[in-house]
Amino acid sequence: MQENEILTSDPVNGNPTKTVNPSNIINQLKSIKSLPLFDNKWKAAASVFFILIALYFLSTLFSGDTINLPTFEVKRESFSVVIVESGEISAKNATSISTPRVRGNLKVVYLVPEGTYVKENDTVVRFDPTEALNNLRDAESKLEMALSEKAKVVANQKSTITRTESDLKSAELTYELSKLNLEQMKFEAAIKQQESKLQHQRNELSYLKAKQELESQKIIQKSEFSKVEIEVQQRRTDLDRAKRDVEMLTLTAPKEGLAVYETNWSTGRKIAIGDTPWPGMTLISLPDLSSMQSITFVNEVDVSRVKKDQKVIVKLDAFQDSSFQGKISSVASLGKSKDNNSSIKVFEILVDILSQSEILKPGMTTSNKIIINEIPSVLFIPQESVFEKEGRKIVYVKRGSSFDETFVELGEKSDNYIVVTKGISEGDIIALRDPTISIEETSTDRKSTRLNSSH
Repeated sequence: MQENEILTSDPVNGNPTKTVNPSNIINQLKSIKSLPLFDNKWKAAASVFFILIALYFLSTLFSGDTINLPTFEVKRESFSVVIVESGEISAKNATSISTPRVRGNLKVVYLVPEGTYVKENDTVVRFDPTEALNNLRDAESKLEMALSEKAKVVANQKSTITRTESDLKSAELTYELSKLNLEQMKFEAAIKQQESKLQHQRNELSYLKAKQELESQKIIQKSEFSKVEIEVQQRRTDLDRAKRDVEMLTLTAPKEGLAVYETNWSTGRKIAIGDTPWPGMTLISLPDLSSMQSITFVNEVDVSRVKKDQKVIVKLDAFQDSSFQGKISSVASLGKSKDNNSSIKVFEILVDILSQSEILKPGMTTSNKIIINEIPSVLFIPQESVFEKEGRKIVYVKRGSSFDETFVELGEKSDNYIVVTKGISEGDIIALRDPTISIEETSTDRKSTRLNSSH
């Protein structure tokens, strides 16, 4: 480094830079001025010249912060009042594949990889069949027992009916014979006629009893057969259900589409192998990629400003140059906690994306700029250029080579900018940081602010 140079800090980035040391230059000029070559007249003129040069260097040295101050030119344009919230892409319409309603506990043992494009009837989920197969074998065994019991009952009933019918036939023959015998006793003694008549009555009663017994036996057997038949039908139903349960442990795609895992709310993450979902729980969705939406949440402070059909600009976090037009299709009427440990309430907002694109995939994160209001032809400035002094908002407006403190009145604001209703004019140049504070002080203040906020 030359002896006429000194190290100073760049006012923009704080890096050390070389600049002229005015003290050395003034001393050198004084030594030149003392040479005998100069007379009094020239000495006076040279002194003035050298002083001007020194003042120039001094002003350059001490006004560096102002010269390199970042600025913004005020323009009159349309202004959008927006709320920016993150969201997640989802299909507006989707076919759901849910846990079957079967007996026992289910455990996922296979899942088609997420993002796979499946065809109709492709296997997407399988459950552990151990319990279902045990139920199937048990149902088969119980059906065999029921069929065996039915066969036994049928055989016993057949034997009983045969015996009862034989008894009835025998009683009927005996009754008929007693009738003939009664006819032959007309010419016998009265005592024999009476005896024959009593025997005939006895035979008639036996015949009627046998006939009634057969009818009763048929009714009883019909009831017994119905009971065992119901048991067999129940066992058949149990077996069919067990077979159906085994078949339902393999889920297939009802249509072609992109497989997307759903959230397992009991674990707080997407469904995975080893999970034990409850019956009816949605496991995989096959979204309709022709109609997409972004699901986002707005806090309770801003939700009153959000309305159905408001315009939204949707950007994908993975594709920063992407931009899609959207509109709000639904605003939840009931809020919910932002997370388990927060008392902040948020409201679900559904944003329909009005165009199609191959890059739109379910689960992708988005930045949603909800346009609350559009104000034509207003002045607006960056929020970082507004400062507070004595309870009033001020900006620093460039006047010549300096910046004047100017009070302003403010209006609507967006994420980065704010409308100014009074105090500045179109074309004004304003400072983006306080020119009365050096970069070193600003950096110290910011560091202190960060430290305080961390505590």
